[in-house]
Amino acid sequence: MTGNGALLAGLKRNLRAERAAVRDGIASDVRDFKSAQVCRYAHEWLQKEKAASLLAYVPFRSELDCRALIAEAWAHGREVLLPRVLSEAETISFHPVSSWEELAPGAYGILEPLASTGNEQEKGTLRLPDVVFVPGLAFDRQGGRLGYGRGYYDRLRASWQQGSTLARKPPVWIGLAFSQQLVPEVPMDDHDAFMDMLITEDGIIHCRKENKPWS
Repeated sequence: MTGNGALLAGLKRNLRAERAAVRDGIASDVRDFKSAQVCRYAHEWLQKEKAASLLAYVPFRSELDCRALIAEAWAHGREVLLPRVLSEAETISFHPVSSWEELAPGAYGILEPLASTGNEQEKGTLRLPDVVFVPGLAFDRQGGRLGYGRGYYDRLRASWQQGSTLARKPPVWIGLAFSQQLVPEVPMDDHDAFMDMLITEDGIIHCRKENKPWS
């Protein structure tokens, strides 16, 4: 690792520890209230944009709880995809899920789609979701995101950009976060992917106005 690389890794490591402590310190009832606000904004945006499909996540520990958003998507007939961690390949696959009963504890104890659910990435030509909702530890208003250091979402996005896909336009990448997770600037590597939008309990932040996949 070069000097600059080591410096950046150190900055990320320190910021992860700091923001994890901040997020963990939010009282559970406050997290629930703020999560509900974020889900409401996200649902209204999906309705406005007429999004038909989304890739979301099942919350773990103190992550923003987006289960209400998933339930609303099912209720409105949207296709919901959820990730499964493929530890050996150091990547994630994503699978259509229509109920909570189709999930079971997987890698890191996080609920994941059962092995019997179809893998969208095994199809000959991949049809991407309209929207990807992403968790994280820290975000900035330019769309910078700090995850957990495993790079799953960055590699997933890169594979979509390189592979053969069926999509009328690229997915909109949206970070879901509490306002306490916002920082002035997230240290970013060249391979780190920026979010198009952020949604906190305070509303929607359009991070990359020069790249408007939805207008």
